[in-house]
Amino acid sequence: MNSRPTEVQRRQILRMTGISTAGIVGFSERTLAQEEDTNVTIEVPDQVSDGESVVIESFETDVDGVFQIFQDTDERPVYKRMEIEAGTESTNWEVELDDPIPESQSVRTSLYPIGGGQSYDTVSAEVRISEAVDGANPVGTPYGTEPGVQKIEADPDAGFHSPYFLYIPDLRSIEQSVNDSRERPLVVTASPWGEFEERVEGARRPDRGTTGRIADTMNCPVVSVPLTLTEGFLGLEPHELTLAHEIEITDPRRERVDRQFIAMIEDAQSRLNEGIFTIADQIHYDGGSAAADFIERVAPLHPEHINALSAGANGYTFLPIEEVTDDLPVHGDPERTTVPYPIGAGNLEELTGEAFNKEAWMDIEQFRWIGGEDQDPDDPDNYTHKRFRGDHREISQAIEEIFGTLQVDERFETSREMYDHLDVPATFRTFEGQPHSPDWEYRLEAVDFHKEQIEKDFELVHVTLQEFDSEAHVGDTVTGTVVSTNLTDVGSSTTISLAVDGTEVDTTEVQVDPNSRETVELETTFEETGEFILSVNGATVEDPVVVDDEESTETDTEDASTDADTREDNSTIDQDEATADEQPGFGIVQALAAVGGAGYLIKRRLSNNK
Repeated sequence: MNSRPTEVQRRQILRMTGISTAGIVGFSERTLAQEEDTNVTIEVPDQVSDGESVVIESFETDVDGVFQIFQDTDERPVYKRMEIEAGTESTNWEVELDDPIPESQSVRTSLYPIGGGQSYDTVSAEVRISEAVDGANPVGTPYGTEPGVQKIEADPDAGFHSPYFLYIPDLRSIEQSVNDSRERPLVVTASPWGEFEERVEGARRPDRGTTGRIADTMNCPVVSVPLTLTEGFLGLEPHELTLAHEIEITDPRRERVDRQFIAMIEDAQSRLNEGIFTIADQIHYDGGSAAADFIERVAPLHPEHINALSAGANGYTFLPIEEVTDDLPVHGDPERTTVPYPIGAGNLEELTGEAFNKEAWMDIEQFRWIGGEDQDPDDPDNYTHKRFRGDHREISQAIEEIFGTLQVDERFETSREMYDHLDVPATFRTFEGQPHSPDWEYRLEAVDFHKEQIEKDFELVHVTLQEFDSEAHVGDTVTGTVVSTNLTDVGSSTTISLAVDGTEVDTTEVQVDPNSRETVELETTFEETGEFILSVNGATVEDPVVVDDEESTETDTEDASTDADTREDNSTIDQDEATADEQPGFGIVQALAAVGGAGYLIKRRLSNNK
């Protein structure tokens, strides 16, 4: 057995290939780098880039080193190389690259000793290319348009006479997913306060508040509309039970605002469906006070467009009934049994010409909230934030008799009892001690409600195909890997199934934490020869698996004998390869060294045989 030092063996190999030890000092200093007491930390998040730079979230080193960013593959093309001095610290450091990243890929960031050797610290991150650069292949934007807030001007031909604002969250692009994980709901809110200019100004920032939080945590776009009500109504034909007097509507921005609302939603959907993600048919709505009153009136007319709504700071709620029955837990003793719109469906068909779609309305998941101090027990009739304080006499009287006077203690609690009785899918929350506009921590409960509903109704985990075996022998286990990625702030699970020629052979359930990813292995065994098509969740794997007979015993024996003859000589090469430098750019040198060393050893063996 050869007991000569490893470094001597390296020098022999290098002499045979004509390469000096000075040209590849990483071989001899790798162990040194491992043993040094250093403090080096690198943190790089997954990110979207234009290919020209990479953001380092935090970097710290107490030693000099060579900083490198390179592709996380065997070839390891280097995009950035620079020397870093000891004591360097940085956060949110945007590193301009020497060469652009050509396409979306996994990128590794490392710090190496100045003289070469094993890295002090290294981290891998996914970099998605969002814009075309020289030599780059961009990935399509998630929603077919750039992130941020856009103003969409009024389009009467499309059915709306006011502008609206569209917010696209800044999320990284994804590869083609093999499950239906690219659909998201449109989150919508309204700004009905004040005159037209005030309403437009109020709708201008859908990226803020609760809607912005829902968008950013769940990858959903937002629409904010500056639509308003006329005398508290949508612009329907005047009716004796809804309007105490005739109101002439001459401003087209006030005509049937419910229809304009739907037209804006459909316009946004058509714009957003051009990207990787698609928009669901039904929306999520969030609003408080006047914005809650707005959806209270729109939802009964167009329930098929709404998946979930959160509404607050109002005492009464719409009742999905036409008549008050004896068993309904109303507050008082109503003189009129018909429940008129907008508090009920008693006259909807007469107003609109269409019957109330109760089934669709009952499918809407609801979150109702109110501040515990959102009332004035001493002067309830004149409380500023109370709806129907005597205006529109017939409706005000009906509300007083059905819901009561006090906004919290009577109207909100009576609404809760009636919804329980009617089996309406709604959650009611009273924020004790809170005013008409509760503190942010309470409003976040509406955000959590939407997050839970989106997680329940939509597939959040993206499943992408990675590596699959394409050749096998009978009896071999064929393995395929997929990556499950969750880009939202809630944990979610998904089912992954492997099929062979359309027959399911392996299924697994994977749970993925918020903003995380999991690698999953799928396996199957073939008992006969042939060519087989693999598919994951119905998506076909590109290369079929070719299965042939097992290799003959004679061949196996010969191979085993040959392996035994060369194992001892090859052990020297293997030993050197095991300590070869890991830095990018040294692969060719290592290969030459290995080839030269092998030639030297073979020559020595032949000489000994003589």
